[in-house]
Amino acid sequence: MKNMSIAVVDYDCGNIHSATKALELAMSNSVINGSISLTKDPEKILNSDKLVLPGVGAFGSCIQKLKSIDGLKEALDEAVLKKAKPILGICIGLQLMATSSFEGGKHNGLNWIEGDVIPLDPSDAKLKVPHMGWNNIVVKKNHPVFQDIKISDYYFVHSYKFSPLDSKTIISSTNYGEDFVSSLGRDNILGTQFHPEKSQAAGVTLLKNFIEWSP
Repeated sequence: MKNMSIAVVDYDCGNIHSATKALELAMSNSVINGSISLTKDPEKILNSDKLVLPGVGAFGSCIQKLKSIDGLKEALDEAVLKKAKPILGICIGLQLMATSSFEGGKHNGLNWIEGDVIPLDPSDAKLKVPHMGWNNIVVKKNHPVFQDIKISDYYFVHSYKFSPLDSKTIISSTNYGEDFVSSLGRDNILGTQFHPEKSQAAGVTLLKNFIEWSP
């Protein structure tokens, strides 16, 4: 098998270097040989085997930055929707896959998974927003990327949640004064609200599983 190429999409929104380093560590632990590259080049994205869309910050500014890079949105749509390349969205990267977000007004997303990004609303007033720190995930349905992970604690930093139209896209949920979606996906598309690149052993195992995943 040829070496696998994974492109981490660089659109000037956050945790790209930590995501790249964590993927390099995960690949060194996997049965796959390959390379991780940080890129905003549409051609490199189209020629990569897998994609990672990280993100930190506000939805509106992140989608604007992504769309402002010439050819990037079109390359992502083609790679994900037409060529069915496996993609992992992280935090804002997950939220960008939604139809729309209501963070600071209404913003259109990539609409890869139908649904809206809406505010977290914990029932306990003592629970602060943003939700920041370690929390358990509860896996709702089997998914190869979540196999063989003994620890269910992951690191979160967010004030908004993805509310999908189709509940069948939900892979895991987390409770923070309310149950919210902590990962979802369909077909070749996968996203986590938590940060696997900041989640130590559990996160590295999840990234290793993503590298080895063949949807």
